[in-house]
Amino acid sequence: RVNAICPGNLLDSPLWTDPERGLFVQYLKAGKVPGAKDVHDVRQFYVNQVPLRRGCAYDDVCNALVFLASDQASYITGQAINVDGGQTMH
Repeated sequence: RVNAICPGNLLDSPLWTDPERGLFVQYLKAGKVPGAKDVHDVRQFYVNQVPLRRGCAYDDVCNALVFLASDQASYITGQAINVDGGQTMH
């Protein structure tokens, strides 16, 4: 079986939170979030884009992975599983 897990924005990961090069800092400096005064405003902007109103957590991705590796998912193959709090809907 082959499947893919497509995580949403891991907003608590270093990619986003690094105080010098993280995306929150970069987006704030570039003015990509209108009205944002600090990185907390930038973070809240991205949280508000998610129907479940939170960023993706590593545990969310791990839970999907454990399920796909289990016997309960034995008839699932060739799928891209979005773990993004509803940002991508089909």
